[in-house]
Amino acid sequence: MLNKFKTMFGGGDADLSRAGRRRVDLSERFEFVEKMTQGTMSRTHRAVELATGKTFCIKVQIREKNEAAAARTEDRPCEGEISYRINSPHVARTYEYGTTRDDEQYLIMEFVDGVSVEAVRTTMKVGLRAKAKLLARAARGFADIHEAGFIHHDINSRNILVSKQNQVKIIDFGLAVPNLPAFHKPGNRTGALPYMAPELIRREPTDERLDIFAFGAVAFELLTDRLPFAVAPGANSMALMLNRINSDALDPAEANPRLSDEYCEVLRKLLARRKEDRWPSMKTLAERLEEIPVRRDEHPGEVVDH
Repeated sequence: MLNKFKTMFGGGDADLSRAGRRRVDLSERFEFVEKMTQGTMSRTHRAVELATGKTFCIKVQIREKNEAAAARTEDRPCEGEISYRINSPHVARTYEYGTTRDDEQYLIMEFVDGVSVEAVRTTMKVGLRAKAKLLARAARGFADIHEAGFIHHDINSRNILVSKQNQVKIIDFGLAVPNLPAFHKPGNRTGALPYMAPELIRREPTDERLDIFAFGAVAFELLTDRLPFAVAPGANSMALMLNRINSDALDPAEANPRLSDEYCEVLRKLLARRKEDRWPSMKTLAERLEEIPVRRDEHPGEVVDH
């Protein structure tokens, strides 16, 4: 599968070969300064490279958890292989990946000093115009991911970061897959349920349009301060899934009357239950978001304040 993957995406270069085959003792090269997250599948740290003094983000995947996940997705390239391939100003860069001496996969990535879109929404006073700018940049990043030949598969408000310099950086390719027919087949429901497309919940064939739906849910949530689904607070997973399958998304014009007609129409198309009715591509979405007003009464001077 790896040889086919390299051929299809223009690979086979020496850098990728070296990066993918590294087997290192990370403690010899880095000082681990701060634990950033402890997820169910990985450990992430801010680390300083001893030889250069540069700061990186190091992600080490928990071996037992990732072996089980890999067994469910046969022939899927590892996260490092995928993220190493994507070069976009709106995606956190992966510089190296490989295996530690403890036989765990690792990634050495760009360190993003900032917060998630979730934190922007919940803890900061940010105007609609500034939020719309963040969404347009994020759409550019996801367009670049699709252009590189991948589906992110886990778009949610925690996997889009905003740096102190107001740069948008997409992270976490742990569930990403090549955009190839072999990976469009019905399978396990993977991703964050509040942002999951109906076809994924129904275990139907999928494609990059599941990312478009999830992005629509993130955008709706950021601009209206709620998810686009009418379910009771604290609803269980089954209620969420049934709602997603059987009900259309809430109307954005009702959720936030300040939104412009143009922006509401885009949100409706992003969140269409039938993927055939959905906005067709992240590239054209990014272009559209950059040219339309987000609110009915635009006011200048709205910026993200860190």
